[in-house]
Amino acid sequence: MEINLSREAQNAIWQMISKTPGFTPKDIAQVIGDSHNTVCNYANINMPNHLPSIKKLEAILYYTQNPALLKIWAHELGYALLPVECDRSKHHELSIFEAMMQHNIKSGKANKVVYDAYEDGVVTPQEYEEIHQLTQNLIEL
Repeated sequence: MEINLSREAQNAIWQMISKTPGFTPKDIAQVIGDSHNTVCNYANINMPNHLPSIKKLEAILYYTQNPALLKIWAHELGYALLPVECDRSKHHELSIFEAMMQHNIKSGKANKVVYDAYEDGVVTPQEYEEIHQLTQNLIEL
């Protein structure tokens, strides 16, 4: 099975390698153990078959601290990537925060739907069903 990266993901790799301030493709090549030419090929969106391994991609990400590819993948999966200032020992706290934010967003959406449904004083069967579905989703969280 062949895996193809989206054009946006390929552009993000190019951005990480070629446009991260303070880092050159030569620097990245030294860190990941590839030749300068190979790293330039990774960044070339016209060479979609020249991609770094996941291990090398992770090394590039950690070295450059450029989250361009992560942002693209997050958006493609329906998420938003938000920067946070915390050390790695507190990542479990971030997971709790993310869960709370997800709950708040869903709760806010449910509140809006309930408000809109009751605004005219009559709740239609469709509105009731939508409210029911949203509250079920809240319970599942």
